[in-house]
Amino acid sequence: MKSRKRILSLAVGIVGVSTALADTQLPEIRISGSGEKPKGSLTIEASGLPAAVTVIGREEIERTNVGRDYTDLLRRVPGINAYSFGQGDIGSPIKMRGFTGTGAHGGDVAIYIDGVPQNFPSANQGGPGMSDLSWLTPDMIERIEVIKGPFSALYGDQNRAGAINIVTRNSGESSIGASVGSYGSARGTLVHSAEHSSVRSFVVADLYRTDGYRDNSDGVRGSVFAKASMTVGDAVWALRGNYYKSDWNAPGYLRYTELVSGAVKPNDRDPYAPKLWGDTERYGLVLTRTPSKGEEGLHATAYAEHYDKRRANPVTGNVNALNVQNDDRAVAGARALYNIVFTDRAALAFGGEVRADRGTGVNQRWPTSAGPGNTYSNNWDLDLLTYGLFVQGQYRVLDSLKLVGGLRVDAFDYSIENRKRPAASLDYNKSVKTPRAGVVWTPVKTLDFFANVGEGFRSPAERELSPPGGVGPLGAAGGSPFPDLKPPKVKAYDFGFNAALGSQWKVSAAKYHSLNQGEIRETTPGSGVYANLGDTTRDGWEIDLHFFATDALSFYASYGKVKGRVNNPTTVEQNLISGLPEDTYRLGAEYATQLAGGRLFVNADAFHISGAPYYSGVSPAPLFSRPYTRYDLRLSFEQGRWRYTGFGTFQPRDYASEQAGATVDPRPKADVGVAVAYKF
Repeated sequence: MKSRKRILSLAVGIVGVSTALADTQLPEIRISGSGEKPKGSLTIEASGLPAAVTVIGREEIERTNVGRDYTDLLRRVPGINAYSFGQGDIGSPIKMRGFTGTGAHGGDVAIYIDGVPQNFPSANQGGPGMSDLSWLTPDMIERIEVIKGPFSALYGDQNRAGAINIVTRNSGESSIGASVGSYGSARGTLVHSAEHSSVRSFVVADLYRTDGYRDNSDGVRGSVFAKASMTVGDAVWALRGNYYKSDWNAPGYLRYTELVSGAVKPNDRDPYAPKLWGDTERYGLVLTRTPSKGEEGLHATAYAEHYDKRRANPVTGNVNALNVQNDDRAVAGARALYNIVFTDRAALAFGGEVRADRGTGVNQRWPTSAGPGNTYSNNWDLDLLTYGLFVQGQYRVLDSLKLVGGLRVDAFDYSIENRKRPAASLDYNKSVKTPRAGVVWTPVKTLDFFANVGEGFRSPAERELSPPGGVGPLGAAGGSPFPDLKPPKVKAYDFGFNAALGSQWKVSAAKYHSLNQGEIRETTPGSGVYANLGDTTRDGWEIDLHFFATDALSFYASYGKVKGRVNNPTTVEQNLISGLPEDTYRLGAEYATQLAGGRLFVNADAFHISGAPYYSGVSPAPLFSRPYTRYDLRLSFEQGRWRYTGFGTFQPRDYASEQAGATVDPRPKADVGVAVAYKF
């Protein structure tokens, strides 16, 4: 196996020749939810994509009710379900357009922060494509861009349902704040922004703790984010570092039938397992270069980080034993993108990226909660190198008609040492091509129609390429690798429109179809033999409506419907995609007014999902999880340098959980708190 020095030398060698995805895209057609544009306005710009890009700006971030997970910021976006489970810092559960991801951990959505990919394609915990954004707090974020569907060639691995691009802040108002809430939760945050000669600095320090609603759900996390930027000639250079540490306990999941019968209470922990726990340490550096004016020119970034995470899981049928998973990784990489604007009718973006992911993925059996034994579910030494080249262009044929096309080529150079079953070790070398195309027609200034076709992919995971087999010692006999597996691909279509109706109404709608081709599955359950044999389809539509009643009051509503099917299920006739809600409703309001020499802001949101199927045993008849409803309320009053906030999340249903299945993670019916912040 190659040494960790390879990653460090790679990071040094590619500084300045990669792209910062924050600000790298050609301007998009945007319908912004940020509140930064005049009410009712629809801004149509020269675009790299013929689709609506939802932009969550700084103003909306500051006014949204956010708990312990930044994914609460995405709850207003149609087509996205951003769940929050109470199992500690296990990952970022973002699900988009009918893709349910891997459990609650965020697969199938490509996520970038300042140009750095956040997905772990071969995560030992959470499955392929897991993303863990627990280190990120709302104070660090300038804006969030959401692209639904695999229609941008700028995004690579895991871009099957869509992509999320997060841009961090360079500066802001300095402040110190504190909050307290239900179940022993408390947070302290310090934001400091300054300018020293030509260097701008921005620092966020955050500490959070909670006792948790359920037994054994306490935790503590701390993070520090520091960024320095300066303008040199025609470029803005920025260097940021972040450090994150967390320790938590996890209550596990409860059986729904036992909750209904009263055998367990909603705030109990799993009675069939010892106390569960986990911890994470993560730190890294990111260097970026962007043009000082406009989008044309070179955008570049290079990064290196360390990620170490452990999580204890229960062992089925054993109330004493644990499976302790550990990902210990060093990651480094870079991107380079160059934007060229030829005329007012044509533009081109092209570039490349490389990423090295080096470390271990281990799942060790602990016979008791006191310590480890000598058997493993898996133990890999991983050396994963990926490359990507991409191009995306646009041409305005007429003033009202624009064509867009793009292409990615991604290659994988993997070396996987299977310490548990050495015979399954392998070197893996494959590549994948994913084209995109689209058109946008703008018959009048306030209306555009769009249509897209595109492909996305995910890389094969370590457990598929080099299966670990059952629980056993290191160096066990048997096992076979599968070096011929191809990256599963999605081919997706959508069409829709965006419109501003007068000065008060804004509406958008889209219909989509996705075919997930060549998904990797075991040929028969439990066989340990993997092949590209699974196909699934998702058909859905979504509509989003905004009404600006006055300068102070606005409303929004959205509805999404999706049906997903497994075309060739492993278990006969179980052909619905488990855990996929068929119907999603959103409704909300914003209000702002002058009051007592200050300013009052009110945000109210309602969220409802229903129709999520799941199966029990081999029965072909699906079961359906209970509907889930959530209400959020946030009131902020700003007066001078002070800001006072009250917030709450309310869930009226017994045993409420966003998780679909026979087991659930009950959430409290009310979770409230207050906060105060002082700007200096």
